[in-house]
Amino acid sequence: MVKHLDILTCCLLWLIGSVIAVSCSSVDDPAMGNGNGASAISFKFTIYTDETQISSRALGVWDENAANIAERILDVNDMRILFFDQSGLLLKSVRPSYLDYTGSDVTNDGYYSLSVAFNHDYFDKFDDKATVPFTVMILANLESIGGKYSAYSPGNTRVSDIADSFVMATDYFPTEDNGIPMYGIKGFSVPKELLMQGIDAPFAGQIDMIRSLCKIEVADKIVNTIVFPDGEKYPKVTAVEMVSWVNQGYIRPRFDDYQPGLKFANIYPASPVTSIVSARETDGRYRFYCPEAKVKDMKFRVTAILSPGGVPQQFETGLDSFEAEIGDELVRNHIYRFDIHAFNTILDLDVRVSDWIAQTDEYELDDIVSMEPDGFLKWDYDATDFAVTTEMYNGQQEEQLSILNGTMSFATGRFHILSPRGATWRAYFIPGENGVDAFEFVDVDENGNIADGSQAVFAEGTVGEPATIHIRGKGAADFYRHWAELVVEVRTLDGTVLYAPLTPTMSSRIIIYRENKL
Repeated sequence: MVKHLDILTCCLLWLIGSVIAVSCSSVDDPAMGNGNGASAISFKFTIYTDETQISSRALGVWDENAANIAERILDVNDMRILFFDQSGLLLKSVRPSYLDYTGSDVTNDGYYSLSVAFNHDYFDKFDDKATVPFTVMILANLESIGGKYSAYSPGNTRVSDIADSFVMATDYFPTEDNGIPMYGIKGFSVPKELLMQGIDAPFAGQIDMIRSLCKIEVADKIVNTIVFPDGEKYPKVTAVEMVSWVNQGYIRPRFDDYQPGLKFANIYPASPVTSIVSARETDGRYRFYCPEAKVKDMKFRVTAILSPGGVPQQFETGLDSFEAEIGDELVRNHIYRFDIHAFNTILDLDVRVSDWIAQTDEYELDDIVSMEPDGFLKWDYDATDFAVTTEMYNGQQEEQLSILNGTMSFATGRFHILSPRGATWRAYFIPGENGVDAFEFVDVDENGNIADGSQAVFAEGTVGEPATIHIRGKGAADFYRHWAELVVEVRTLDGTVLYAPLTPTMSSRIIIYRENKL
């Protein structure tokens, strides 16, 4: 059995920038409330689920461990974007179909550019130099599956109040026109002056969208088949049907903090139905979709012919027979695969569970350096010889790494730059007081030992790959304090030089000190 609970899902990349004025054609949802007299802020959302188009693959045909366009699309006319303040209180609710929209006019291609501007006095509560925390929630593809978005009231609705649900029709199957319901949420903290300043506003992060359905696959993997005179192999499966299932579900998972993995279902309190759902078949694999449910409420029926001219025989099995393998709940965004090997007993099945893997890639964000969610520089070190602290410099919170004088050990920093595509990065030191030739980069072997002769004044790598650097003080310290600024320079294909944000406050520098005591 393979059971992964990672969430490799449709990705939404968010670029916050001033792209329109309040007077432009973007229209706020009437349910947003008003912000008369309050400060105006502007956002540009760059959204995609999969940049690579698979036009040669027909809808309904999947590669193993891959999602086709029908499973990854987000209908811009069937979405809600909700903004919450620091306390989790709703500020605005946006319908993207009201906004300036850039995307394919022919088919849903998984790429969108949305622009919105609104006023709200929440942002007036922060000083111009302050960092503004807020949360963004996405609800998608709800109406196409039989749901209805609630008209939540700004100022009275909290994050915990969002509980939209849906009822699935028996003939539901994802297509380009009615995708799978999805949900995503992410908290951001962005300096207020950057929110307001226009085109230089920073990239804020990424929202991972998770599907609100499970996919069940039953495959004909019978090994004791015989080729008969009619040229067909028997026994063979001819149909698979779900005969007991739960047809109602929540678009939202049980817990919003799903980064560690989805482990628990958010099951709608409804009794299972017995209306029959016929699975769609492709190359001997039968597929259907359902909301989260207790496995005891789920049962499917397999129809098979054992020999030419034989009367079709039916076999039923409940998913609770496989509770040891899959648990007692079907969890959203997972695929449950059942392989039939023989018909001497219907229980001769193998079952596997896997995460619902979507093909994702970075989208080129022009001349803006974007970081993997939570991908800012983080340190690993021995607290005996190193310390990381934060200080305020000119009203901006900065991070500093202190190195105890005399230690020959190193601190390890990790970060992940997503874009611009094709760019390279170089980390180096800008000397401050006594900072010339005071620090160095080193390479470390698999045993954690510094590689001989690896000392260097810079480290470099390729944008798009997780990066690791190792830093230590260089030589004997002859002054009380040495310091320098660590920066990461990003150079695009056309030679443009940018600087990567290294901390959640979007600072592009980290101060490195050598001190006699920590």
